[in-house]
Amino acid sequence: MVGSPKPATVDVRVIAATNKNLPAMVSKGLFREDLFFRLDVIAINLPPLRERGDDILLLAGYFAKRFAEEYDKPPIRFSDSAIRVLQRHQWVGNVRELQNVVHRLVVMNEDGDIDVADLPELMRFSIQGSTGVDKTLAEVEARYIRRVLESVQGNKTRAAKVLSIDRKTLREKINRYSL
Repeated sequence: MVGSPKPATVDVRVIAATNKNLPAMVSKGLFREDLFFRLDVIAINLPPLRERGDDILLLAGYFAKRFAEEYDKPPIRFSDSAIRVLQRHQWVGNVRELQNVVHRLVVMNEDGDIDVADLPELMRFSIQGSTGVDKTLAEVEARYIRRVLESVQGNKTRAAKVLSIDRKTLREKINRYSL
């Protein structure tokens, strides 16, 4: 009761989430120690989505089913190559980013089949996984060109456009790297 002179007893549980390192912030004086210890009864450390490969597939399937039902669309089927791209993506926005991507895929899809070409361009053509610091530039370039060619089903004109090079340069690189 707001404004009442009598104290009121309440039973509450606070669930809080952060992407900050609170113990480090407490030690630097950037977060109140007493508040930290009130909140830190049970800590659940959840790694980012990119580190939980199988969760990506489970969540993508869940969101696909939910949005397909919501929009009266056919059931969604992800190709094996699309699944690999989803698993390699960094998911900086975590579950919300995955939800938005699947939402867009369902809304824009007509037949229920999702392949690499249906994925957002950033996901299709970015190098994921290894940072490449243990590889030569030629190895990284060859791998990237191979992935782009796979994503456009070998269409050299489209691959050259994605790579921002002309077809002749692409042909030379294909021959150089024996792709």
